[in-house]
Order: sequence, then structure tokens, then C-alpha cells
Amino acid sequence: MPPGHPTPVRVLLRGLELIQVLNRYGPLTTAALSQRLRLARTTVNRCLATLEATDFVVRLPNRRYQLTLKATMLSHGFDATTERLEPIRRAMHASSARVQWPMSLMTPRFPELFIEDSTDRESGFAVEYFERGMHVPVLTTASGRAIIAFSSPRVRETLLEYLWPNRPEETMTLWPDRVALDRDIAAMRERGYARATRPLRLTEQGSIAVPVIVDGEAVAALAVRFALSAVSFDDARKRMVPALQEIVLGRNA
Repeated sequence: MPPGHPTPVRVLLRGLELIQVLNRYGPLTTAALSQRLRLARTTVNRCLATLEATDFVVRLPNRRYQLTLKATMLSHGFDATTERLEPIRRAMHASSARVQWPMSLMTPRFPELFIEDSTDRESGFAVEYFERGMHVPVLTTASGRAIIAFSSPRVRETLLEYLWPNRPEETMTLWPDRVALDRDIAAMRERGYARATRPLRLTEQGSIAVPVIVDGEAVAALAVRFALSAVSFDDARKRMVPALQEIVLGRNA
């Protein structure tokens, strides 16, 4: 420390280091944290107990600890909508073992989507990691399509006023004109979810997303990604859509 600087509060430094490790490596057990921090497990347990009591970390069903929204907002700032998504985030992680395939929670940050959280590091089937803070396109993703489809007509038209003239070339076959897009939006609203397909190196990746509705507007989408060589869209509709809807609607339980 610089000369004349107050003596550092070691327990505070340990708590900050613990938060850094959880932010970088995702949910970890006490043993894993102890190893990475090179601290006694009893010290790590005391730090975790303090952070859990103050709602900066949460213990998951698999005995791993994860940062809460309160902790992530230390760097990303306060957002009232994001705060209302916290119960969904927790339910998503609690359901990760049951769903198995990676899930992600996204919100619109015009003109893209912002990844609020994901279960990628808890899933053995993730071939790429979607991390908080990453941005993804709107029209080519199931999450973006769900948000567009389930927004109010006024909000939808405002979004499409920008997105449609600048749409990716890959969407032009799917929607050659606005009539085709409007027809697809109506179908999404009727079935309650959106879907998308993306080529990977060895197979195609399918994704399904359901909207998160707050005060009549789609403020987020919860999606699951899966290999189409292992799970068909029909299987995903039967098995995964109910799980996603349960997670989203559970916030009001």
C-alpha cells in the first residue's frame, strides 16, 4: 500500500475477491472457492454467509453459490425491470438440472438483446457460453422474435420501423415481406412461444423462447437452446415449453 494509506480491511478484500471469482467462473462450491482463493474453507464459509445474508450471493440447489442481481448491479447499475426479473433468474437456475439444455434470460437493449443471465456453465450440453453482458441480434433469435411478437402493437411497430429495413439477409427467405412476418407473429402469439434455427459446425441448433410480460409488455424472454440432432422442435414443444412457462409464471406464485 502507498505510504500513509490506511491499513486495508482484509475481510473486505476477501469478500471482493470472492465476488470477482464468482463473476468470472460462475456458480461454484465452497471447496472450489476455497481452492481458487487459496483461503481456508471456514473463512470462505464466513464470507459466503455474510454475502448471502445481505443478498449478494444465493445458494443454488446443487450447493453452488452464485451472485445475485444485487451484486451484478454493482457494476451494471440499477434497472427496475431487471430487478423484477430476479425471481425468474433464481427459478431458471433452480430448474437447470431438470431442463439440462442451456437456458438464457434476455432483455431488449435496442437495437440488440442483452443477456441478463444463463445456465450455460451448469449445462453439460452447452457448446458455447452465453454470459451476462453479451449482446445478440433480435430478428434471428428466438428471444428477439418472442419479444417482438408479444410486445404491444405500438411498441412492435416502433421496433420494426428500425429493424425491418436493416434485417439480416438470412431472414429474407423466411419473411420475404411484412405480410409474411405479420403472419408469423400471429402464429407465435397463438402458440405462446417463438423459435429459431442456427447452423453449428456439426449440427443445427434449435432454440425456443417464451416472453416475460410485465404490465402488458414483453420486457424479456426466457430461451432454451438445443441440438436438433438430439431434440426435435416437436419434442422441445412438449417438454421444454412447459418448463419455460413454469419458470416465467412462477414469479407471480
